[in-house]
Amino acid sequence: MRQKEENIIKDGTKSFPIRNQMVMMFFIVILPLFAASVMLLVNMRTIIKDQTLSSTVSSSNSIRYRTMDMVESTDSIMRMFAGSGELKSFLEKRSSEKSEYYDFYAKNIHVQYVQASPQVSNIYVFINRNEFVYNSNYIYADESVLTQKWYNSAAQDPSTAVWDIIKSPTDGKYYLGCAQAITDTSNETVTAVAVAVISDEWLMRVMPDEHIRTVMCVGGKAFFSDFAEIVKGDSVSGDNDLNVNDISKTYDYGFWGYDGYTVLNNFTINHNADFQLVMLIPNSYINYSLSRLSVVYGGYCGLMLILSLLIIILFTSVFSRRIKLLSEKMHAVAEGDINVTFNDKGGDEIADLYSDLNQMIASMQKMMDDIYQAKLQNEAFKFDQMEAEFKALASQINPHFLYNTLETIRMKAYCNNDKETADLVKKLGKFMRRCLEFKDGEVTLRSELEFTNSYLELQTARFGDRVSYSIYSEVSKDYMILPLLIQPVVENAFVHGIEGCKSNGHIDIKVYYHNDCVVIDVSDNGSGITPERLAELEEKLRRNDTSSGKSIGLTNVNKRIKMYHGEQYGLSIKTAPEAGTTIRITLPRNPVQKKITVQDTDKEK
Repeated sequence: MRQKEENIIKDGTKSFPIRNQMVMMFFIVILPLFAASVMLLVNMRTIIKDQTLSSTVSSSNSIRYRTMDMVESTDSIMRMFAGSGELKSFLEKRSSEKSEYYDFYAKNIHVQYVQASPQVSNIYVFINRNEFVYNSNYIYADESVLTQKWYNSAAQDPSTAVWDIIKSPTDGKYYLGCAQAITDTSNETVTAVAVAVISDEWLMRVMPDEHIRTVMCVGGKAFFSDFAEIVKGDSVSGDNDLNVNDISKTYDYGFWGYDGYTVLNNFTINHNADFQLVMLIPNSYINYSLSRLSVVYGGYCGLMLILSLLIIILFTSVFSRRIKLLSEKMHAVAEGDINVTFNDKGGDEIADLYSDLNQMIASMQKMMDDIYQAKLQNEAFKFDQMEAEFKALASQINPHFLYNTLETIRMKAYCNNDKETADLVKKLGKFMRRCLEFKDGEVTLRSELEFTNSYLELQTARFGDRVSYSIYSEVSKDYMILPLLIQPVVENAFVHGIEGCKSNGHIDIKVYYHNDCVVIDVSDNGSGITPERLAELEEKLRRNDTSSGKSIGLTNVNKRIKMYHGEQYGLSIKTAPEAGTTIRITLPRNPVQKKITVQDTDKEK
């Protein structure tokens, strides 16, 4: 399995250019280091942020405690105010004298409670009976007041102060207020509800820290803050719908820290959870120094990465260009161009490789020249030897004596009315004349087929009805062909295939085009060739071996074709025991004539 994985990796890198491989290795090494640096930077940011948040918690606690003191003192003042027997008696009186009211207000309300409480800007008393003399501080609790949540909550539980956002009856603005119910002297019936309005200026003094942003919430709604991003409009807005959860979701974001805020604490100030403080700190304060470090550190890392990448790209470009040039020239050598020269002025291993390749090409050129010369000499020797063999064979018989003798026999048979014998002697004479007249060169396909037909006619006369033949050609009869190519193959078919047949022997000759070749198939329906004999015969054809004296005709034909037209042409055999044999002759469709064509023997002599 491991070996298979290694092979897959090797196969993948083979198709990957060297330049890309080197760039990839660069990133494989650099990117983990860069990622580790980024992780280190992120951890440093987290640590510093936690330390900064921890240091600001104490400041947020001081704001919390000041606010709690304000709430507790206001609750205490309102309990004292609402529990004042003098105030209860005054509210139960049916006085219509304004001067009496003003004296009581100045003495009991403004001096004793409002002026004594710095956080309280005013106290309003909402009275639920209509016989009283009202002014800006003693106000009739009409239907709009009776339906307010704070009024009903205070009236239902006279012992507890209620904090809420209350609309001022004097200027119509909304302020933070503490509502406390006032009962009659018997403490049984609520006669009024007193509301202490907290000063905005005092609320701002509760939040002195320049880094911490404070949002005051009542009933889950933000109504006051020391920065405008949280509460829009007036400093106290009764119709603001931004709640505590929205503050956390909206402002706790921002990686670099300049766009958001982080929620430090969410405190409940009073026991009924109506009054809350949300402490936020700007991310810009937390991350300012770290952001500068991030920019400098990130810029330095990025610059080093870019410079390293440029250097590796420059180096790989030069290196890959030299390798590509070397590859192109080696490919040219592989294609057969050995006149290539390698020039490289470098002093490294690649330059040494160029020098070694130049020496190798020079050695190859010399070796190929030697081989070519030796091959020429060997082929010339073989050709001379073959030509000598043909001439020796032709010189063994006196052609004129042979022709005259055959003609005498033919005439004697004709005179004796033996026309069949006379015709056979005539065909034999024609066949012998063609055999003895062949020389090196080419003849037309017509001439070669007629010569083969003469041979087949003689064999038909010999075997009688045991043998039949057919010749078909779709190739031009003027196609030029080497002499004695078809007849030896046909003769081989008779000797090794047809002679063993007692009847119905048949030889079929087809000449046709196939791709860029001319194909001549000589087929018989004889006994076929055994696999062992076929392997032996194919090996003899491959080696052009004529030393054994067997199948010399086929070997000679195959050898002549390859010498004349090239190694891609020649004979091939297809056979099976008791299924006949087909010997295929493959020739070029457009042969290049190498010698002057010999005299065509189409005309009878």
